[in-house]
Amino acid sequence: MRIAVFGGTGATGVLLINQALDRGHSVTAYARHPEKLGIDDDRLTVVAGELSDAAAIDRAVKGSDAVISLLGQGRPVKGTPIALGTRAILAAMDTSGVRRIVAVATASAPDPRDKQGLRTRFFVGISKRFMRPAYDDVVATAQAIRESDRYWTIVRPPFLTNGRLTGQVSVGYLGDGVTGTYLSRANAADFMLKQLRSDTHVRKAPIVTNATRPSR
Repeated sequence: MRIAVFGGTGATGVLLINQALDRGHSVTAYARHPEKLGIDDDRLTVVAGELSDAAAIDRAVKGSDAVISLLGQGRPVKGTPIALGTRAILAAMDTSGVRRIVAVATASAPDPRDKQGLRTRFFVGISKRFMRPAYDDVVATAQAIRESDRYWTIVRPPFLTNGRLTGQVSVGYLGDGVTGTYLSRANAADFMLKQLRSDTHVRKAPIVTNATRPSR
């Protein structure tokens, strides 16, 4: 499978690209600063560009079987650049006939399955008050994906950590008592890659955390 990866130079993105290559996939990584990848592999193609460069995004998506987006605001900026870039990615997918996209968001992006309890209000309230630019962007990004006709999955980890890869996660929604608070970046990458061959969470936006109960 050839995967177009956006946001691959971040900590989770580098792990995901390495995991994808280890599993035999080919990867096209779209990056503003390709030198940050630090990965040398014959199955890795790098396309340099900004999220505002629709032509470069088209080149990155063309020929892919699926898209994974780990885009997020590294620092607060005005407007909704991630949402605008995501719309450009979705348009490129439409042009090239690529149907599957798996994207990361935060728990702030609402889902109809969330229960409006104390935990939900806490997460949303903190984001709105202290990270309003990023909050507005992630909500707009999730909305853009939901409004598309792609086979999408939005993965929402509450907090990412540098923990190890276990492959064991809990999947649910805010307020349902199923999920925990933390997800290792390695498990996040693993879960996102697994969704490319699964339709369990198509057109869903689950909360994903490290497993809260040992598997049997």
